[in-house]
Parts: sequence; C-alpha cells; structure tokens
Amino acid sequence: MIELAASLEATNFAAALRRSVWVYPLVNAGHILGLALLIGSVVPMDVAILRRGTLGALGSLRGYALSGFCLAVLCGVLLFSAQAAEYVQSPWFLAKISLVLLASLNALVHFSNLQTERTRRRAAAASLFLWISALVCGRMIAYG
Repeated sequence: MIELAASLEATNFAAALRRSVWVYPLVNAGHILGLALLIGSVVPMDVAILRRGTLGALGSLRGYALSGFCLAVLCGVLLFSAQAAEYVQSPWFLAKISLVLLASLNALVHFSNLQTERTRRRAAAASLFLWISALVCGRMIAYG
C-alpha cells in the first residue's frame, strides 16, 4: 500500500500541487467548502428526523449534502495525492476514511424508502455520529 501511495505522490501532478503557491490552498479551501455544505446540510436533516421523524421541507437539503460530498471527495483525493505515503500511514486518516465509507453506506439506508421510523431515526443518529467523527479525525490528521 505504501509503495502505491509513494508512486501516486511521485506523479508530476502531485509534485506540481505541492509546489504551487495557489493551487494547494485553493484545493484545500474547496475541501473545506465541500465539508461545510455536507455537514451543514446533514446535521439539520438528521436532527429533524430525530425530533419529528420526517425531513419535511429540509429534504431539499439533500442536493446540497450530495454536492458537498462530491466536492469534498474530489478535493480530498487531490490533497491525498500530494502526501499519499504519509496519509496511508496515519491512523487518523485511516479512521477518517473508514468513517466516511460507513457514513456513505449509512446514507444509502438513510435515504431509502424502505425504512421504518425506528430505522430512520437510528440511521439519523448514526449519520450524526459518523460524519462528525470523520470531521474530527480529518482535523486530527494535522496533529497526529
């Protein structure tokens, strides 16, 4: 795994991203914007489900959540390529990726129409926990 990450990091694209005065910070800002859209949409939707059992008008936030997720993933992959060998050895990064995968799978259950109210509430609680935990783990990468 480390060899594959090192070869990704050695590409011209990753090297250019690391050297750029503007591109890396802009990609990082894009990642943060994506996270803001994702978390800023997911939290009110999940809280509404936990409080009332339905999304109601907040269901319109799904598109923002999906857009934020796509932007965060795209920018995250670019950021990863710049320091791939370091990231694959970071327990915080591995935890973050695991949590994002679990949260994404939970979202599929969360938005299916085949749920009971109890399942929907469990999925909403899991969603809050998983996304916020992924956010914390992502922030901890810089310190661990």
